[in-house]
Amino acid sequence: MTDQLTIYEEVTKITEDYFGPVAPRLINRIVTSHLHKKPNQVTRKDLSELVDWIILATAVVTEDTEVINEFTLRLSTLLPMNYRSTSISNQLNR
Repeated sequence: MTDQLTIYEEVTKITEDYFGPVAPRLINRIVTSHLHKKPNQVTRKDLSELVDWIILATAVVTEDTEVINEFTLRLSTLLPMNYRSTSISNQLNR
């Protein structure tokens, strides 16, 4: 039987590719400060807002739009289809 990752773990796993070992701390900070939840309380309904905050944090530390777009694309695969077009990344590219 395969253990399924939590939403927090899925997001953190992708984020680690861009932020390395600080990814869990970053995601935890965003979840607690902006979503006002504990990491184990994050649900799929929270993903759109969580992704928006992660992309904003990424845009603060890099101006590399390729990296931001790639990261956004990877995170958006976790979102339900009807939320994918409303992500903040669309606004960042204007």
